[in-house]
Amino acid sequence: MSTDVTAETTPAETETKTATKAAKEKKPNPYGMSDIKVLVFMVCAMAIMTLALLDGSIISSAVLPIVRDLDPAHGIDRFPWLITAYLLAATAAQPLYGRLSDSYGPRRIYLAALGTFLAGSALCATAHSLTQLIAFRAVQGLGGGGLMSMTLIVIATLYPPKSRAGRSNAGGALIAAGIIAGPMIGGPLSENLSWRWIFLFNVPVAGLALVGVAWALRLPVKGTRQKVDILGSVLIAAATCALLLGVKAYGEHKSFSGPVLPYFYGGVLMAGAFVTRQLKAADPLMPLTLFKDKVFRPAAILQFVGGFALLSLPVFFINYLNIVRGVSLDAVGLHLIPLAVGVVLVFLGWGKIITRTGKCKAVLVTTTATAAAAVAGLGFAVTDAPVWELDVLLLLLGVGLGGVTSIALFMTQSAASADQLGVVTTTSRFATMLGTTIGGTVLGAVLSESFASAAGASGIKDPDTAAAQLAGLDAARRHLVTDAFAHATSTLLLVAAGLLLLALATALLMKEVDVNALAEKSEDPAVDRSADTATQEPAEEAARQSEEDDDHARTDAEHPLPHPLHPHGAAGLGADGSGPRGDRRRAA
Repeated sequence: MSTDVTAETTPAETETKTATKAAKEKKPNPYGMSDIKVLVFMVCAMAIMTLALLDGSIISSAVLPIVRDLDPAHGIDRFPWLITAYLLAATAAQPLYGRLSDSYGPRRIYLAALGTFLAGSALCATAHSLTQLIAFRAVQGLGGGGLMSMTLIVIATLYPPKSRAGRSNAGGALIAAGIIAGPMIGGPLSENLSWRWIFLFNVPVAGLALVGVAWALRLPVKGTRQKVDILGSVLIAAATCALLLGVKAYGEHKSFSGPVLPYFYGGVLMAGAFVTRQLKAADPLMPLTLFKDKVFRPAAILQFVGGFALLSLPVFFINYLNIVRGVSLDAVGLHLIPLAVGVVLVFLGWGKIITRTGKCKAVLVTTTATAAAAVAGLGFAVTDAPVWELDVLLLLLGVGLGGVTSIALFMTQSAASADQLGVVTTTSRFATMLGTTIGGTVLGAVLSESFASAAGASGIKDPDTAAAQLAGLDAARRHLVTDAFAHATSTLLLVAAGLLLLALATALLMKEVDVNALAEKSEDPAVDRSADTATQEPAEEAARQSEEDDDHARTDAEHPLPHPLHPHGAAGLGADGSGPRGDRRRAA
């Protein structure tokens, strides 16, 4: 881009640019997609995100029917592996999805993830043993882990940051629906019909979404394909699995001894080998140079801490409502409505604020501070606060839960170069998922230690069995158990609030991202190219040429317009006007 060229624009050049802009505004949809294709894609994307949000939690409310049907003798002990297998596969696959997306284009990898999730769901519905179901859940997790990340990558590819911020409302509504619907759907569905319907429900929805996305979505072909670091993929998957299995073992044994240490030692060894590999690989799976970036580095820390201290809290609060407040698990979703409303409100608000001001940091700091204050307030209030006070604090918690990690991800995506959009998105999601899984276990250990010391006289030392044993206790012991659980929950929340102060400090140090400046920068190459031909083409010819380019740009599926965020490749122009279309124009 040349400032002098812009400054010395002649009236003829100005007229040419105006005509070109007007011609392109005739096709405002991304990559030339028609209105109906945009609508179909967005409906399918929202449905896919809903499945991804529900599937991680809905199975936890169908424990008894699954165990009773598949393994009544040992099923209770093995049931946690249904959740662990899904989490292991989903988390370990994140870095690979990012590199595949950057190498082969997000559309193909998006469809592959959706197809894998569809196959895994169908297999789960036909399982005849708990071992089969655990294995099929891993397949489902392999696809499900890519659904959310690839949806975010595709939307970030379709829309520039400012436009994407204004479209954040639907995402907030879906997250809110997932918070409420997960605990409410699984139990009644499995009791009244069959637990298999938890998985069968995914099949027609995911199948229709697969067809709809394949028909509607248009993205540019990748001009160059980077090699995928297979060894790096194996190392990061092994390190992730070892670490998460170590965390699971720690949650069961409540100490770093016995079977816990080999997992952690193996995880550290594999992580070290992965870092060494990334330093030497020609095309690293997760470029370590990302962590030098002043936006990505603090955002990754914030997303890990946010996942650790925020995203695991709804599960603990569900147990609190069940044991301390006496709310049944079937009705507990209704008491999470204030939390869901907070998520919707922040998504309605932050997109509009960023669209209007162009600035992101103030919104991130505000939501992080709100999250810290809400969690600390709940820590002091859960012992004896009235329900209305808890509702207000849950509303504020929803604001923090919906804002912290999503805004940090938006900032990293906005600041990322087009050829690293996939890696940046999935690495951020990887940090969040690791934080959530590790946080759930560590905070669970804090809850267990605090509960055991406070409820020792009742004869119940494990908070996981407290709900089942509560009905058989006399009034005095029951009161002791509920008080102990309330105090243990308070301790857990105060620890989480302390961690969120670290997240707040990280948000304050994060570099500002100005989406208005990014929008202007993405338009500059087009301005320069029009200036090169302004003296040769009248306004009408420029408009006609723009429409021809819209119709003939090559993409994965048909012929939409190349996007400013993807200036390189066979379908478009480089920043310097290079590429096949640029060559044709210069030849003309």
